[in-house]
Amino acid sequence: MHRTDADLALLELLAALRRRGYRFVTPTNSTYRIVLRRPDKRIGRDLRDVLGWSLPFCPGSIDEEVETLLARAGCLAAVDSGVKATVRVSEVQSQLFLHSAYPPDADAVFLGPDTYRFAEFLRSELSAASRPIVRILDVGAGAGVGGIIAARLTGASDVVLSDVNARGLHLASLNAAHAGTPVRTALGDSLGGLEGPFDLVIANPPFIADDGRTYADGGHDGTALSLRWASEALTRLSPDGRLLMYTGAPIVQGEDALREALARAASAHSMRFAYREIDPDIFGGELRRAAYAKFERIAAVGIVIGPAREIGAA
Repeated sequence: MHRTDADLALLELLAALRRRGYRFVTPTNSTYRIVLRRPDKRIGRDLRDVLGWSLPFCPGSIDEEVETLLARAGCLAAVDSGVKATVRVSEVQSQLFLHSAYPPDADAVFLGPDTYRFAEFLRSELSAASRPIVRILDVGAGAGVGGIIAARLTGASDVVLSDVNARGLHLASLNAAHAGTPVRTALGDSLGGLEGPFDLVIANPPFIADDGRTYADGGHDGTALSLRWASEALTRLSPDGRLLMYTGAPIVQGEDALREALARAASAHSMRFAYREIDPDIFGGELRRAAYAKFERIAAVGIVIGPAREIGAA
């Protein structure tokens, strides 16, 4: 794959941050808003301020090599108080990932608390995989966290990262190169053009209802994209293949329509599925919106669909 000088600068940036022991865990946007109101979070003074909290900084005031690499990559934007990095770097399961700076725009390359839950879900399901996994498809890959971690856990040699966001696929390919994980990328919002079968399909789809932000919008009540991706994935699995999905499920009067719909989809393919709540209440602030007027909570859920002989009853 051809790499531009800007690409090489970002790869060198990740390597430089690794040598310096850089670590940052990306919190929710709500936490960002609270923390960035503090008096000591107006101007960036160190690498975590600049590449984690997305604070502006005065040129020449941070690590010289890092600033030079950001400039070479074209990832510094002029602002009133100096310059600001247009990328963030966060650590997930000891691996560094490039993603969009805060505040995110509508087409941001997302990485946040859901990413950490997704990564842990993958680790819990794949750490003791009983069958060899060669081909992996990560649908809606974003920064590539899922595909890269799944490849590391399974040793898969053919990993495809798919996303509707070209910028996301670009950063994902750089993240994969830094991790030493060979990947292929596919631009699009459907699995229709992807040649199967796959031993493992993973997905962390957007699940916010009628949101308008590409990285967050799950369509309609927030479940449309999860259901479509799951339905398409089940037709791309190898005979022993599995779908692992982390998403959000809106709960109405104690009922989970997403679970019921996925159970029907699994049954239609003569597969069994396991479904569990990972966190019973996430994105509570969304309940103020009209789209959620009838919903009582949003649950983070982990879904496994695969051969009946390998998956316990839900």
